Amino acid sequence: MNEAEHLQSENDALRTRIRELERQLHHVRSSASFPPYVSPDVSDYFTVFHETTLAIMNRLELNDVLEAITDHAARLAGTEHGYIYLRVADAELMEMKVGIGRFALNRGSVIAPGEGISGRVWQSGEPMMVEDYRSWEGRIKRLEMIDFGAVIAAPLKSRGEVIGVLGVAYDAANLFDFRTIAALLARFADLAAIAIDNAQLYTAAQREIAERQRIEAELRASAQHLHDLYTVTKRQAQESRLLGQVRSVLAQAIDLSVIFCSVVEAIARTFGYTQVCIYLREHDELVLQHQVGYSFIWERIPLGKGIISRTILSGRPALIADVSVDSDFLGAIEGVVSEICVPLWEDDRVIGALNIESINGVVLTEDDLRLMTEVAEHINVAIERAQLYERLWQRVQQLDALYSIMGDITSNLNLDNVLRTIVTRMLTLIRAAHGALALYDAQQNHLIVHVSVNMDYDYAGVRLALGEGAMGKAALTRQPVVVFDYRAWSERSLQCEAESTANVLAVPLLAGDELIGAMSAGDSDLKRIFTVDDIQLLRMFAQQATVAIKNARLFEEVQYLAITDPLTGLYNRRYFLSAARRELERARRHHSPLVVIITDLDDFKQINDAFGHPVGDRALREFSGLLRRELRSIDLLARYGGEEFILLLPETDENGGVQVVERVRLVLSQTTIATSQGVARVTASFGMAVYAEPFDGMSIDMLVARADEALLRAKQAGKNRLEIWQLRWKAEGEQ
Repeated sequence: MNEAEHLQSENDALRTRIRELERQLHHVRSSASFPPYVSPDVSDYFTVFHETTLAIMNRLELNDVLEAITDHAARLAGTEHGYIYLRVADAELMEMKVGIGRFALNRGSVIAPGEGISGRVWQSGEPMMVEDYRSWEGRIKRLEMIDFGAVIAAPLKSRGEVIGVLGVAYDAANLFDFRTIAALLARFADLAAIAIDNAQLYTAAQREIAERQRIEAELRASAQHLHDLYTVTKRQAQESRLLGQVRSVLAQAIDLSVIFCSVVEAIARTFGYTQVCIYLREHDELVLQHQVGYSFIWERIPLGKGIISRTILSGRPALIADVSVDSDFLGAIEGVVSEICVPLWEDDRVIGALNIESINGVVLTEDDLRLMTEVAEHINVAIERAQLYERLWQRVQQLDALYSIMGDITSNLNLDNVLRTIVTRMLTLIRAAHGALALYDAQQNHLIVHVSVNMDYDYAGVRLALGEGAMGKAALTRQPVVVFDYRAWSERSLQCEAESTANVLAVPLLAGDELIGAMSAGDSDLKRIFTVDDIQLLRMFAQQATVAIKNARLFEEVQYLAITDPLTGLYNRRYFLSAARRELERARRHHSPLVVIITDLDDFKQINDAFGHPVGDRALREFSGLLRRELRSIDLLARYGGEEFILLLPETDENGGVQVVERVRLVLSQTTIATSQGVARVTASFGMAVYAEPFDGMSIDMLVARADEALLRAKQAGKNRLEIWQLRWKAEGEQ
């Protein structure tokens, strides 16, 4: 028989016993007269008894049954004071389980057999009445319930054994029809004992059920443990497989984009994570590298927003089991439940994060966090290796580029072209936006900007003191200078105040200990940070650039010497004739006049003989300087030989040529040369040939010959004068 059948049998027996008690009480009711002190609302004892029966039989919890019995017993007896004692298991004691009225003060009190009225009822197994408890010698004085009049107690029996005592008390003593009330209470106690027995049986059954449930729970727990063990073992196998795949991918890949793609897809494929992505930090933004599972995702996230930013800034992994309670969560798609974010490191710097999200009610756990943390450690190693390879590869490429650039620079010997090529190639080499180059003027002790590329203004010609601005400081210290946020730099040049440059790298141009100049590269974006590698690369480039500049300068010097008279600094005869032919061709194309003038210092041999050759040289330099000052920038001037000088004046007619000669003669007449032997004075003779309409096919050699002939006539005519070649001279010569 199971617990349900047993309880049903006991319940049937209880109902039979209740019906028997109801019949007996009905008999008592019909033969008894009820005392006048009984409250009118309980005068119908049978009705009260029936209600009491229903009340206690509808309860199965022992405490509820005891409360109902006590309450209804007091109501049946017409009082508000009542109690129930029950025997204490495995002890010769009874404990008051329920007390109402003044008995409430004694709940939990215990008595021994024979102690007080309840102890005596326990001993005798029979009901007992005390008409005046206050004066009764057997009262329990230690309990707070002695101030009663009449007290009635009845035994509660189960299978013939007293299991407790039910009692009521009155404030008044010597009740009328005291024995009738006692008889009713005794009958009620029989009913109460059955209810208590039933409740205890129910409690015992509940204990047995609870024990069976405990055993079943232990069995289920054991089964769950085995299942969990299997799950853990399976997960560990999956983790080993994933880590093996990750290690395999990372061992083969050296390109970061390949690493990120392979790892993200391996994580999603092996564990079934639905959303996986990797972000890297780029200055104040997070940039997506690869993702799986997102229909939409942010390509860039401002640093400071979202759980990924929080992880990168704190450097701590994050597990958010419920993203709805995290205010930093950025939901790219609907239905995300959990998120795991693990930082990615390079050395001691967080460079990005691996991020996992779950949907469809899947909650990520500490196991997922532990696994992703381990995966991230492998990614960190791969990132470090890949970036090392990238740096080495960039170094090789930079050296190749440097070699190629130096070929371009050294193949050009024109200084202006070399300087511009240096700046443009420098910007390409270190990926900068704009730059400039300045050369050092040793005589003036300052830098002169020769080239500026992609800057807000053309700074060519600007002079910088040593220490002024980034290039000035690099030149002064002979060391590279890196400036973050040039506009806020206290040492910036005021001449570049309006420049929008943000970050600047400047290096000196040095040939041993000799300062050649300085160059700088800059960018308007604060995100472009110049690194140690940039500095080292630009220093190497600067060394080669310095060589190229010196070569171009040397070439210019050789070129200068090849076309220049060393004494006067004027062009020599060879250069003059070459340039003059170009000017004559231009004049022919544009039908514009020009004049050729040859001049010679008069009696120059006498100056040398009288004052010495150094004074003669001074005279030549003074005269050449005078000519240079009186001519335009477009005019050609050269030392033709000895004390002769030749001039070509483009876009000048005969009248213009005469004016130039007369100005020179006037100034020369006022010029003296002080010597130790006295003051030397010089004069000059001039011969001029004019190229004018009809612009015939005359050559430069013919013009020079005519000017030379005119000079000879000036000498013959008395010196210190101008003669202009005339066509009639040709006719005279032919005669």
